[in-house]
Amino acid sequence: MRWIAIVCLAGAICASACGQAVSRDAALDSDHDGLTDVQEQALLRQFAPTFMISPTDCSSQPAEFEPSVLKPVVAAENDAIYGQAFPRAGHDGEVELHYYDLWRKDCGQQGHDLDAEHVSVLVVRDKSGMWKAQYWYAAAHEDTMCDASQIARAKALNAEERGPRVWISSGKHGAFLAPALCKHGCGADACENEAAVSSGTIINLGEPSKPMNGAIWVDSPEWPLAEKMRRSDFSAERTARLEQVPADEIAWANPGKRPAQAVILGGDAALGGAATGVHATGSALDTADEHYSNALDRASSSTGNALGKAYRGVLKALGAAGSSSAKSAKK
Repeated sequence: MRWIAIVCLAGAICASACGQAVSRDAALDSDHDGLTDVQEQALLRQFAPTFMISPTDCSSQPAEFEPSVLKPVVAAENDAIYGQAFPRAGHDGEVELHYYDLWRKDCGQQGHDLDAEHVSVLVVRDKSGMWKAQYWYAAAHEDTMCDASQIARAKALNAEERGPRVWISSGKHGAFLAPALCKHGCGADACENEAAVSSGTIINLGEPSKPMNGAIWVDSPEWPLAEKMRRSDFSAERTARLEQVPADEIAWANPGKRPAQAVILGGDAALGGAATGVHATGSALDTADEHYSNALDRASSSTGNALGKAYRGVLKALGAAGSSSAKSAKK
């Protein structure tokens, strides 16, 4: 009986210690953003998108990186996806989730080592405590003249309670919420014969100031990852503009750049090609007719012809201006 009592007492002590450990783990907030690690991982798992990736991409698959080193070093190209979850400032019950597909290299015309791309979603907790996606954002060539990032209501993508399919352009790794949009940036993106890759591994990055899982390489100057992590993709201006378009449409996140991109695309200039010199007609392009942008938004088959005419029109106007200047000079 004495041995039974000792065993029972030991079991009770063990159970109490284990219970406390579980409780501590459930309350752990490693990145100090107000969401526990358990909550963040659950949300990242629920809304993980399915990436459509080209089997001929020279970088093969999204990569997993060595932990606890300052410089990003590829450990394996194994479809690992890195996640970030943080409360939306000033909006109780709203959380922004970022999904980063990180690549060994960009294989475009102006290729380079390391490529940090992402997709994000704004999720909202309803009165019943369930989380639902409100908006999705896909980044494509952010912070460049060829920025073709898009935003859409989650309902339009059938992705309110789960992640949508996202098409990744071969080599360049721009993300697109519909395959037809892939060809309508500045012309260098292609999304063909792509296969679905589910996010089997999602590794929480934490926050730039409090990285998790050894991801201290997020702050490396070799890529703009930390900058992307520090900002929201769902500004009030951007979401308000989306609410003005039909509910089932995907909108450009930065429509102000569309006229210049229309001219580049119309001239069959690939990304990074004829962009030089476009600044010379900047003021004219800034006031260009908005139908260029609307045509691109619908990704119609007639877009190329329309943009080709626009491109030729700009060249003709520039030629006429040059001819006029020459005549004046002769006088």
